[in-house]
Amino acid sequence: MNQATLQQSGKGYNVATVGNLSTFEGKAFLKEVIGTTGMEVSFGSLAPGQAVPFFHHHKLNEELYIVLSGEGIFTLDGNEVPVQSGSVVRIAPAVSRCTKCTGEAPLIYLCIQAQEGSLQQYTMTDGVIEQ
Repeated sequence: MNQATLQQSGKGYNVATVGNLSTFEGKAFLKEVIGTTGMEVSFGSLAPGQAVPFFHHHKLNEELYIVLSGEGIFTLDGNEVPVQSGSVVRIAPAVSRCTKCTGEAPLIYLCIQAQEGSLQQYTMTDGVIEQ
């Protein structure tokens, strides 16, 4: 499976799946499936030796990449940055970027996009403990 599928929804929540990540291939965007309103979330996979076929940057959105498995290189404004399972990479909108899998197994990652500077509350300033 390389697409997100809605499994369940209720008032104020949605649950989706992209399937088993060890066999995930390609790219799956979640915004439309789960109804996010303040961010875009996607899962991506690059096969060994494969790279995203273009460099890009964003107008407003920063990106946060969380490498779930594999090894690769993020080229960020011409700088090659090695990544592996557990790496977390934050990229400002204007930074040119491209990703390549350099390992023997697929590079699988989660990408979260949100407008840079838009976070107003987080963790304890936004959470409400219920008794």
